[in-house]
Amino acid sequence: MINNWLTTLREFGDLLREIYLAPGDFVLSKFAELAPVTAANWGITSGVDSTALAAVMSGLFWLLMAIIAWRLYRYCQSLLRNLIAVFHTIRYRGWQAAGSLKTRLVCGLREFVPRRRDDGIDAVPEIDFDDLDLAVLRSAAACGPGLAMSAPEIAEKFKLRPSQVQRSIDKLRQSRMLDTVIGSTDGYENVRLSPSGATFVAMWQRQHGS
Repeated sequence: MINNWLTTLREFGDLLREIYLAPGDFVLSKFAELAPVTAANWGITSGVDSTALAAVMSGLFWLLMAIIAWRLYRYCQSLLRNLIAVFHTIRYRGWQAAGSLKTRLVCGLREFVPRRRDDGIDAVPEIDFDDLDLAVLRSAAACGPGLAMSAPEIAEKFKLRPSQVQRSIDKLRQSRMLDTVIGSTDGYENVRLSPSGATFVAMWQRQHGS
């Protein structure tokens, strides 16, 4: 059984040797066929066993293949990251367009729905956005697609207390201008601009030219 194992191991080693030396043997055999005189002067003939020169050439070949494989791996990795980024961008743009279309449809339908007169029942009051609310919305829009922010980050930007900014964030979230995302910063929940908020900011900027 030991002899069989040694024979198998020897055959495996010979196979690896043949695979490793195959590029060098191929080049030397072709060189001997195309330039027999020069090859004979160098001691190289077609079909000879692998020599030290073949081992060196094979080593250079496999080193070059390793470098090419590494470059291909890095290229595919970079390409995959770019494809994922493009996919997320397209998905975000799609949700933003859908939210904008929904908001426009709702606003258009409201024009055809008659308003009920005050019959003693308190109507739902409209929410007016102050300067801080607008600043928070514009900060959320400036973060970029899908990026989150928190009250401490905005408060540091405007030199305010986080609690002041959080009240504005709560107000905007109730108005569906901001969406809550997973995670928190210094005990304050993270939020991002909703599709409705993006539509509102775009309309506000068009009206005010900023």
